[in-house]
Amino acid sequence: MTGGFLVRLSRMHQFAALRHRGFRLLWIATLLSATARWADMVVIGWLTLELTDSPLMVGIVAASKMAGYLAAPFMGVVADRMDKRLLLIIAAVVNVAVSALMLLLFGLGSLALWHVIALALVSSLTWALDNPTRQAFVPDLVDREQLTNAIALNALAIEVTVVVGPALGGILIPAFGMSGAYGLIAVIYLLDLVVLCLLKDVKHVVSSVQESPLRSLIGGLRYVWHNQTVLVLLVIACLLNLLAAPYRYAFLPVFSRYILDAGPTGYGMLTAMAGLGALVAGLWVISLGNFKRKGRLLVWTSLAWPASLLLFAVSTSYSLSLALVFVAGLTQAIAWTVIATLILSSTDQHMRGRVMGLRAGVVTSLPIGNLLAGAAAERFGPALAQGAYGAIAILVMLGIVVLVPSLHRSD
Repeated sequence: MTGGFLVRLSRMHQFAALRHRGFRLLWIATLLSATARWADMVVIGWLTLELTDSPLMVGIVAASKMAGYLAAPFMGVVADRMDKRLLLIIAAVVNVAVSALMLLLFGLGSLALWHVIALALVSSLTWALDNPTRQAFVPDLVDREQLTNAIALNALAIEVTVVVGPALGGILIPAFGMSGAYGLIAVIYLLDLVVLCLLKDVKHVVSSVQESPLRSLIGGLRYVWHNQTVLVLLVIACLLNLLAAPYRYAFLPVFSRYILDAGPTGYGMLTAMAGLGALVAGLWVISLGNFKRKGRLLVWTSLAWPASLLLFAVSTSYSLSLALVFVAGLTQAIAWTVIATLILSSTDQHMRGRVMGLRAGVVTSLPIGNLLAGAAAERFGPALAQGAYGAIAILVMLGIVVLVPSLHRSD
């Protein structure tokens, strides 16, 4: 039934990439896996606060949840050498196992903070494998003319789940407790695995590589170093992950509990509001098609995103905070979609796995940002810490715009 609906939807030019069966299945799998991941982020953030009552520990757990991205460049090398579907299945199996183990520990009443951190580290490795592999897989499943549409649809799938996942996690915690939330997360990951197994009849592009993995990685680094467009985009992604993206992981749970007094459901709705903004952004980008002046749009959204966070830092109104987080989610989604589109369209096919591995690898600045955000929030208060993050991000982006004027002209 779902497949038939998507086929009918693909007749609209805004959803043209869904005409390809392989991309359609990958899109469904992305909806499932990202829903589970976002629900998990909300549950684990609130769980950490309940266990420790410490903003610093929230930052540490959030950092652990993404520490595996240190391995992402190596995962990109693997993605260029192996069947991408098989790699995604491996990641899904581990995700099912991790969520099932969390559920078991809840059931036994023996869950401790070190369990949370250890399992967060394991799941971070699966996402370090999943992220570059999934993104490098997209161009294999669609025509080049539909690449921008496919990337935007893939981003839309993720952002839909940023609405559904956090809201689901926030509602399930008071309704069914932590064990009920993780039971649902495990089921969703299992469905993701089932859909990925249906990709067996899809043709895959697997490069025939003779050189060693280390040499392949070095080759990817050299390729990026000599590709100015990709290099600048990776630098921007790294800095935005360090200075802007921590608002979702390290700041929102702390603001929700200590400043806005919104509770776990309010925290889930704040995160969902960021996702709603991202959903609106995704629909808008899809409607544009293969639009021009992508670089100019990237510059403006990369400035508006931290600006909205700077205003969020001084807000004590829950309603105003919801609106500002909506703007942050909107501008963040546009920035990430444009960066992904420009990187993939500027990269040769045989290098996409390694380049997207490096793109995922720069996310390692996010756990660092989360950790520093937690420490700063505990030492100086969340409002001052978030305000400083937003102001520094604006200054850094202005510096990049001045140093790289050609960024405006990227298409």
